[in-house]
Amino acid sequence: MTTPTLVTVLAATTGPGALVALALVGLIAGGFVTMVVDRAPDRTPLTPSCRCPHCEARLAWRDTVPVVSWVRLGGRCRHCRERITAAYPAVEIVTAALFVVVGARFGLTWVLVPVLVLVVAVTALSVIDLYVYRLPDIVTGPSLVVSLAAIVVASFALDRPGAIGHALAGAVAYFGLLLVAHLVSPRGMGFGDVKLAALLGLHLGWIGGLVAPGWVPVVRLVFYALLAGSILGIVSGVAVAVIRAASPRPVLEDPEGAGGGRLLGQSFPFGPALAAGTVLVIVFADAILGV
Repeated sequence: MTTPTLVTVLAATTGPGALVALALVGLIAGGFVTMVVDRAPDRTPLTPSCRCPHCEARLAWRDTVPVVSWVRLGGRCRHCRERITAAYPAVEIVTAALFVVVGARFGLTWVLVPVLVLVVAVTALSVIDLYVYRLPDIVTGPSLVVSLAAIVVASFALDRPGAIGHALAGAVAYFGLLLVAHLVSPRGMGFGDVKLAALLGLHLGWIGGLVAPGWVPVVRLVFYALLAGSILGIVSGVAVAVIRAASPRPVLEDPEGAGGGRLLGQSFPFGPALAAGTVLVIVFADAILGV
């Protein structure tokens, strides 16, 4: 009896009801992401209680319902009436949308579990990188641990324990590639991006191990993810440079005057592009590998 490929495993479809449920779960996960984004950069402990970013007042549960509370309060804090950035509901909506996309792609299978973990992790890390030009270890480290745990559980649930080795190989491969880039140009490739690559490679290697036999698929997915991330990084870098030149207001301004990738003398965060490239490759892994 042959071992089923990922294409066979995903034969079951995900109905509209399941996608709606995933969207709701994604909104809740997006609320968690905004809390991580708000607290991780200054290492504020993650606690269930939420607070206003301006007056530090503790918020009641009715003021923390994803998207709904922001709209109902007119984008302002109930206590101090200071304006709350629209980035909060935007992150919640993006997270929910990604949950629906990967849910539609992978179905309600064990494959979906590590992918959802990745979505939450890279959304939080990408937003943090956009705001503070850093990828904090306090988020990257736990994301690696939780991802590995989810991959181990899902691999055994799918009766594909060998995919764990592929996941580790992907992490080493992507980490090694960006480590070389970091050593060649430390200012162009921060070490935070290198550690992010280990997280991304872990998931790429795992999907590669599920999609097709052998180690070549792992290498190909890592390569394509790096290629996609680089293209997205260049495009976003050019866009940021143009917008900065045309806008009187700061756009994605580097708080420390350095870091991120560099293009035409402009500094910008590279982590979001790497993350987006990886998610794209994972969603279209079977098409990329021709299976």
